[in-house]
Amino acid sequence: MNALGFINAFDELADPDQRLGRKVANYGLTAALLEYSSARKLFFFLPFARALKPFQDGYGKWLDLPHLKDRLVLLHAQALPGALERVDFTALHAAELDRYFPELCHLRNRWAKKPFPVTCTPHTLNYWSTQVRNLYKVLPGVQKCDAVMCTSRAAQKYLELCFKASSENLSDLGLKQAGYNGQLKITPLGVRASDFGEQDMAQARKILGLPAEGLGILCLGRLTPSDKYDLMPILGAISLLAERFNLFLVLAGAAKGPYAKELKQTAHEMGIGNRLFLYENFDSAVKPSLYSASNIFISPADNFQETFGLTLLEAMASEVPVLASDFSGYRDLIVPGETGFLIPTIGPSDYGPLDAVWPIQAEHIASLQSAARTALDLDDLLEKITLLAKSPDLCRQLGENGRKRVIKEFDWRVVVKKMEDVWQELFRQAQDIKLNPIPGNVLGAGQGELFGHFTGKTLPQQQPIVVGPLARPFAMGKWHKSPHPDLAQVLDNKYLQYLLEIIGQAPDGLSFTEIQKQLKTSWPGYQLEHLILHGLKMGIFSLAR
Repeated sequence: MNALGFINAFDELADPDQRLGRKVANYGLTAALLEYSSARKLFFFLPFARALKPFQDGYGKWLDLPHLKDRLVLLHAQALPGALERVDFTALHAAELDRYFPELCHLRNRWAKKPFPVTCTPHTLNYWSTQVRNLYKVLPGVQKCDAVMCTSRAAQKYLELCFKASSENLSDLGLKQAGYNGQLKITPLGVRASDFGEQDMAQARKILGLPAEGLGILCLGRLTPSDKYDLMPILGAISLLAERFNLFLVLAGAAKGPYAKELKQTAHEMGIGNRLFLYENFDSAVKPSLYSASNIFISPADNFQETFGLTLLEAMASEVPVLASDFSGYRDLIVPGETGFLIPTIGPSDYGPLDAVWPIQAEHIASLQSAARTALDLDDLLEKITLLAKSPDLCRQLGENGRKRVIKEFDWRVVVKKMEDVWQELFRQAQDIKLNPIPGNVLGAGQGELFGHFTGKTLPQQQPIVVGPLARPFAMGKWHKSPHPDLAQVLDNKYLQYLLEIIGQAPDGLSFTEIQKQLKTSWPGYQLEHLILHGLKMGIFSLAR
């Protein structure tokens, strides 16, 4: 490669513990480019002058590497047009889809002396503002050599659907030039495998103050139901497993608001308060110890903002078997039965009411509303934890396989090579393109069309729904006493209680269709479906097997 340009907000440098996945990924990619890139020149365009010192402090141990001498150039983003005029770039990459991609394409079209590809990496995709911004990408400006480097097949399919819907809608309005002209390549994120798996379990547990004995189950990610996942079903599962196994649950991640307190209170009420260990806003230095102290890693993703899954790779690099939702990009990471298991998920068939308010709701509330209607198969999760609890040899084998997979496919050294191969391929294609400065600027599909494929299936219409494993504590008022305030209006517990009474009276359960007929009320089908899904999610109902 000749010269690689890289532009980013570098906001990860303001968060030394980097608990947000996007920041972890962007920091990791920058460090990996500094260490492993083959480019003869590396240009980093910083957002403002005061970012220089944080950049030097944050990446100091790489900036002093001998091989970077005379190869590294740090510039203010304002210098980009001038650099485009004088430097023969092989590619210009942005760490964000929303902030830079079409703008960089237009800059390149206007200022570059020779054609080259512009690429970017998407992260969170489910905010309404992202749908609006995607209009820019289907307007003239993006060239055939440009590409979004999707981190997963799920992200790639989302963008295919979104760009197609936006293009068709604009074309119907008379904008015949509308259409995404670039490519959608799949290049995963990575981890530095050498950062994980070096610590003995006994030592890690001692450092963290965890029990020396027992099955340690870890869930690491933001402690928020609106931006990551709802952990209440996991507490419910642990309360059932605690009757049979000596185990404990570790929940670790960035926390704000009352959710962590609610988790503690629920654990206490379910009789597992002494089995729950919370690490809120932990120091990043203890992250490897959290993995090393664990026998099983769980990630019950239910939120559309999740398109990849760095923590899954970190757990695999630590030789910890992974139980993860059959959801979104997780499918690209876990090899079922080899590195862990994917737990089935069920989502709505009708997102209409959610789509209606998607543009006007706060982003985290819109995320919460859809996540609350994404059910993880709690029965299957219980089965898989039981299997691993009884099979330490299987745990060990899955863990070893996971680390091998990370080293082979997802270590940053390997990922940088994959990205450079893509950049070289796109650069060759760019040589046949004549750049024209084209002005540009313009919405698309709903959540069902864009994200419906994230879950494994929709709620079956004919499969019986039966009383779930957590129905009894729910009926006694000990479990799921009140949903999130922003969910209570449409997912009211009194309706769940009513449905539980109806289903409980049928020895073999009732299908969705049968419940609809029996209710004979004005409930629209989507409302009943959403209530049942939320009940499945919380273990109040189960699908008959």
